[in-house]
Amino acid sequence: MENNTQSTVDSRFVKELQYFVHISFTSEEEMKAFYLQMSKIVNPQLQYVELDESIKLKNLFRKLRQYINCLQFIGDHEWNAGIAEIQNASGVYMLQNNVELKKRLKNNEAIGMHLQFMTQLAGNIHLIKQIQGIINYHRGNVEYLLKK
Repeated sequence: MENNTQSTVDSRFVKELQYFVHISFTSEEEMKAFYLQMSKIVNPQLQYVELDESIKLKNLFRKLRQYINCLQFIGDHEWNAGIAEIQNASGVYMLQNNVELKKRLKNNEAIGMHLQFMTQLAGNIHLIKQIQGIINYHRGNVEYLLKK
């Protein structure tokens, strides 16, 4: 249920972003210059290679698509599933007498750090979805320029 509400918020955010980006460029040339500059930032190793503008834009498009796929993977994950099982498994591990106490405590600390990371990540999924929307919109603009 939460994901349905989130997708409505995300789609509204993307529509607002589209309007903002449309008014932020005064021409297609300005838009192209912006994305060629972004290409240098995203693919710094390619700025010293003599490449056609369309190749630079294709490389940027590919890189933005990779970012979107990564963020999609993070955003679609069911972060609340599995945490209880991890806690139970680590609790069972902590009760084993055949494992040295120092090792159990060290492993417990590591598991705690990972659980804290997952909890913090889960709490910021809305930001990850917003970043995904922003990158997706830029990918759409680059695709538009490539088709021209």
